[in-house]
Amino acid sequence: MATTTIVHAADVHLETAFTEVRGGARRRAALADAFARIVDLALERRADALTIGGDLYEAERAGPQTARFMFAQLARFGGPVFVAPGNHDPYSSRALYAREDRPANVHVFAEPAWSASPLGDDVTIYGFGHAPAEPGRPFAHARFDRPGARIALVHGSDEDRCPPGKRATAPFTLAEIVASGATCALTGHYHGGSVRADGDVPRLAYPGSPEPIKFGERGTHGALVVTIENGHVALEPVELARTRLIDLDVALHDAASEHAVLGALEEALAPFGRDDFLRMRLHGTVAQGTRVDRDLIADRFAGALGAIELIDETVSADYAAIAHEPNVRGRAVADLLALAESGHADARAALRYTVAAFSDGNLAP
Repeated sequence: MATTTIVHAADVHLETAFTEVRGGARRRAALADAFARIVDLALERRADALTIGGDLYEAERAGPQTARFMFAQLARFGGPVFVAPGNHDPYSSRALYAREDRPANVHVFAEPAWSASPLGDDVTIYGFGHAPAEPGRPFAHARFDRPGARIALVHGSDEDRCPPGKRATAPFTLAEIVASGATCALTGHYHGGSVRADGDVPRLAYPGSPEPIKFGERGTHGALVVTIENGHVALEPVELARTRLIDLDVALHDAASEHAVLGALEEALAPFGRDDFLRMRLHGTVAQGTRVDRDLIADRFAGALGAIELIDETVSADYAAIAHEPNVRGRAVADLLALAESGHADARAALRYTVAAFSDGNLAP
């Protein structure tokens, strides 16, 4: 039997509006670049087909320009393209997928019901598409029985591994996939790439979004190269992302001047560059009156980064003044200050934590 190669991608989210940090336009352009790299990968690997597991674009914001770009890339691949629309790009008469200029090599699974498309003699792609209404459980009554490898293409939620805060859509379980007779399910919806196996056999695979979409996403970001030989499936994750979303904590412990603040930030930001989008949390106890100037920080550092968003959780304190307060905080600080001045190794840290605690501050070290 011949070897069949498929490149599988999902969750490109063309035209997404990025709201967490500045730099949304650059990140939006990066998604288009990433989609072009997916097609490049399919051409480099001489793939027999390209599959897309939904959410290729955001229907609310995508328009004719999006369609022209998307169709030009799919036509550039030239081979068969199979698309299972997701909850953000559902099929309807108004969808970009329904346009008359859709390339002839692109097959869209337009119904929330399984249909089969042979890919050669030994492989069948079974596809399930989203319509605007919620589609229910795709694998609940699915039965795939064609000879050879049976690849299920769908956009949906692995119920056993739903990320916190992620809305379940078209849910399914690994047991349902196995019971359906599918050799392997290629899917989308979760933005961190992952593969689940039944024993040693891969049964369910998310490629991950080719670029990170939201902060905190785990797993790979790219595409999957799927190799099918003698009915067996092998999966190779290929990382494609060039941007990074980074939550960065910077401690400004005992900073007594704006110069000290900027020095600490310069050191913390040294490893990052133009493709990095940061949410930076400043914490720690700083000397009374120390400036943390957001505009100055942005002017000094943002040009070298993709974007930076500043969260200032520092606590301002004058230890000597607090030590004279006639209360529990004053007594605790006075005792710790005396220990610190005598050279006790942990007293300065204890001072910071004590002042933060009395100020309802964040106690992260």
